[in-house]
Amino acid sequence: MRSMLTTFINALMSAEADAVCGAEYGARSEERTNSRNGYRYRGFDTRAGTLDVAVPKLRQGSYFPDWLLERWRRA
Repeated sequence: MRSMLTTFINALMSAEADAVCGAEYGARSEERTNSRNGYRYRGFDTRAGTLDVAVPKLRQGSYFPDWLLERWRRA
């Protein structure tokens, strides 16, 4: 269950980052406005437990999903 949730959340964030960049990851396009630059790994608390999700980084500016309410989690 946890791995399925992690996969779904990572795919959702990847699709949102592709929309912000204007093209899919690794694809060449004239409409591209930005490019990806790796991932930040963050903990996301759910009822199923804490999930380690990969938040995409952008080369210019920043991307953080609005639905992920807590930007930084303190220990």
